[in-house]
Amino acid sequence: MTRSTGLSGFFKKVFSIFLLFYLLFTVAAFSLAAEKPAPKRVSAIFVFKHGLPWAYRIEESLRKTMQSSVSVELDVEHADQSRFPEKQYQSKIVDLYRYKYSKRKIDLVLAVGDEATDLLLEYGASLFGHIPMMLINTNQKKLRHNLLQPNMVAIEWGFEYRKTIVLIQDLLPETKHIYVISETSTTDQRIGIGLLQHWIRYPTDLRSITLMVCR
Repeated sequence: MTRSTGLSGFFKKVFSIFLLFYLLFTVAAFSLAAEKPAPKRVSAIFVFKHGLPWAYRIEESLRKTMQSSVSVELDVEHADQSRFPEKQYQSKIVDLYRYKYSKRKIDLVLAVGDEATDLLLEYGASLFGHIPMMLINTNQKKLRHNLLQPNMVAIEWGFEYRKTIVLIQDLLPETKHIYVISETSTTDQRIGIGLLQHWIRYPTDLRSITLMVCR
């Protein structure tokens, strides 16, 4: 996904699924009185650290999509699992979320990224109970389907690799080599590998694409 409009369209689809999904798991009756209903609370757990430009675009698209549909309060957690994928770090995150959300009712949880998805698969019930959860990951084939619960929906997101390469060549026609700087998380590495595989499958004028993994 190379443009914010693409992100917005993607999250409109995600949010539409959420609305249907939420209705299936919600049995509360709505009052016919004119009183304004309480806003729904959504927590989005990002695998990325805070401050990444494209992660900001995802958050921005989420907020715009939700605010245009119903009254929603969105909490965003930047788990930073891209830089710290260790189990010891994950246990610290789980303890933090358990404390925070034991005092705050949440209606829906979104996991954005493979590590965030794994976190909810393993600890979702103990952290949030059995509220609706949407797991957005890069590869459904790698998903641990045996851990999926009835209150969970898994969605695979994709990236416009070919359009991104074409855009680079249109803007910088002399480009022959591309370096992709990736962090150590599963999400980052799958994105980088996906770009390499796409380049091999659909040859272009590029001479090389180099994947550099760092922390």
